[in-house]
Amino acid sequence: MRKISLVLILMVFGVMGGASSALLAQDATPGFGSISQDSKEPIEITANQLEFNDESGIATFEGDVLIIQGDLRLTAEFVEVVYSDDRSKIDSMIANTNVRLTSGPDKAVSDAADYDLARGSIILTGNVSILQEGNTLVAERAEFDLDTGSSTASGRVKTVLIPTSD
Repeated sequence: MRKISLVLILMVFGVMGGASSALLAQDATPGFGSISQDSKEPIEITANQLEFNDESGIATFEGDVLIIQGDLRLTAEFVEVVYSDDRSKIDSMIANTNVRLTSGPDKAVSDAADYDLARGSIILTGNVSILQEGNTLVAERAEFDLDTGSSTASGRVKTVLIPTSD
């Protein structure tokens, strides 16, 4: 399992400046925390409605959609699931409207999310807000590479860092 670090996002954009070493020394839990992908974990999807197009290999879930894979939970009003050509696995999931992503205590919200299982990435777009241990990151787009642990944020990035008490 790989972990994505909010601290890494902040360092990439240089918003922490000289505070980066002090923050790193503060025993912060790494990762959008425990946001991780384990391809061996089953993917469970529940929704109010399901429509499957066998010709295109696309399943459309609507209404109170909940997707769980290991520690990762994604909720939205609409999710399109794209299956591989032989229909043996899920290639990607595209979520829209009231998207919420959680992993352990960490949370993210956005207008849309693209979870590409084949590539091992999650891209959040539109009004992205990430909360981890009281620290927040707000942007128009955030991308997490679940295989390498790298992440990027763009589109007027803003962070609020809460110092820990010793």
